[in-house]
Amino acid sequence: MQEKERLFQTELVKACVPYHQAEKVAYIIASEQPNEQLAEEDIQLVKQACRQWLEQRQRWKVISQIVDKTSFR
Repeated sequence: MQEKERLFQTELVKACVPYHQAEKVAYIIASEQPNEQLAEEDIQLVKQACRQWLEQRQRWKVISQIVDKTSFR
């Protein structure tokens, strides 16, 4: 579980999720607990962090496509 937790935390921090939030969210995700066992605030925290990660990922995808189209070869 620790390896997965570190991976999630690293990815969240790369997406500009604050470190302490990324740490908590990574723990929650890596624990693979069903939503029914999580507090509502934990569910909301995970959703918020994952939304932020997805937005950053989509931005990088657009930037990458632009760079590919304008690459200097």
